[in-house]
Amino acid sequence: MNVNIIISTLQRKVSELTLSNIMLEAKILDLQNQLNSIQDQSSENAINGNEDQTKELDNPERDTDQ
Repeated sequence: MNVNIIISTLQRKVSELTLSNIMLEAKILDLQNQLNSIQDQSSENAINGNEDQTKELDNPERDTDQ
């Protein structure tokens, strides 16, 4: 087998793997952004939930026996 063919094949494979790597890095970044967004929403929901509970506890007019 000719050395030039081997070199050409290896260069093509490196290019393919580089492209795959770039695509995977982009996917990882996208998934990290999605995860951060979900975590932010969860934190906001937890904060809002705590505020709602505090309002309910602080409301003396609320009658739970109804």
